[in-house]
Amino acid sequence: MNLIVRITILFVIVSLFVFLLGGVISFNVMMREVNYEQQRFLMERLERMESRLARRPVQDSLQWAKLTVIRLDDRVEESTSFSDTIVIHSQLEREELHLKLDAIRNIDDVSYKISLYDIIIESDDIREGLVESLITMYVILLAAVLVIGFLASYYILKPFNQTLEGIKSFSLTRPGTQLTFPKTTVSEFKRLNQFLEEMTQKVQSDYQSLKEFSENASHELQTPLAIMQSKLEVLMDGNNLTGEQLEQISSVQATVKRLSHLSNSLSILTKIENAEFTNVSAIDLSETVEKMLQEFKELIELKSITKTVQIEKGVIVSADKVLIELMLTNLINNAIRHNMEGGELKLILTNSELTICNSGPKLSLPSEDLFLRFKKSNQSAQSLGLGLAIVKSICNFYGYSISYENKDEKHTIYIHFLP
Repeated sequence: MNLIVRITILFVIVSLFVFLLGGVISFNVMMREVNYEQQRFLMERLERMESRLARRPVQDSLQWAKLTVIRLDDRVEESTSFSDTIVIHSQLEREELHLKLDAIRNIDDVSYKISLYDIIIESDDIREGLVESLITMYVILLAAVLVIGFLASYYILKPFNQTLEGIKSFSLTRPGTQLTFPKTTVSEFKRLNQFLEEMTQKVQSDYQSLKEFSENASHELQTPLAIMQSKLEVLMDGNNLTGEQLEQISSVQATVKRLSHLSNSLSILTKIENAEFTNVSAIDLSETVEKMLQEFKELIELKSITKTVQIEKGVIVSADKVLIELMLTNLINNAIRHNMEGGELKLILTNSELTICNSGPKLSLPSEDLFLRFKKSNQSAQSLGLGLAIVKSICNFYGYSISYENKDEKHTIYIHFLP
């Protein structure tokens, strides 16, 4: 629901309450004015009747339409009172509510009781007319607000929508891309566009600096590591080394390899998060999985692992081949490394899901931490704790869902390709 629709709905709701409150106030004001005018009308008739009685006194009583005059024998104090009464309407021939005026007047020392009445406008009639007019005006207002609201949503917010489209199409991975915004006369949109231009330029500059730093750092780190590796290999070939020295050199060599692997893994994670893998193509996942299993054949046989494979033919995904192969390598390698001697490995591939299950001891960390960086179970101290984190990043990059299940010393990872 966009902003204009929200504002329109809010305005309609507020207008409804205003109309209801205004209707109540209008009804009370109208009733007050009607009552005042009706009483004034009867008082004017009373004054005219007093003038007539002063000129032509009544000896007994007098009765006209809606008028009764009775001469009283005794002198009575003057009084005036209004009341409602029911009278048969002469034309409608039905009972109608009338306003009645009863007054005592002393004219030339003679007291008269004068009764006047006239039909009044009933409150129900006023209420019905008022409700009808308010509903009509509210419907007209509602239609006008909706039309104006949608027109405003299209024309007034058009620069804002163009700004959103520009932001959507903006990519940090395309160097030199300049984010431009449409011209607008709305000051708020002008300030927004100016802020976004400055912010995107700063983000783009920082991204390029960080990208260059990470690439340079990874490259420069590999050079001394390679030199260290070669020097260690030369030392290992020496004939005058003791067994203890050979053991220490082997330990250093393993640490160097681990550090090199760590640098490569972190570099891959950075590239995935920066969306630098854009070489998307149709990949036959069935053939790729079979090829990967063939590459790990020796490791599987070395640990005497029982392998069960069910691969559906012709499973195609659109992705970068490097990332898919990296994801499969980490999954299969993880299932073998953390498996036990003589354990089981089960791999099932369908058109919508990849399932990898391996036997192994219970995890020493919470299952929800399994895909976090540098989180690993203590059964493999040599593990970097980045393999499944890379798999998780690849799945997030392509919109795959990944989940883990542990049951009866069986560790199962599910990857769903379809949303």
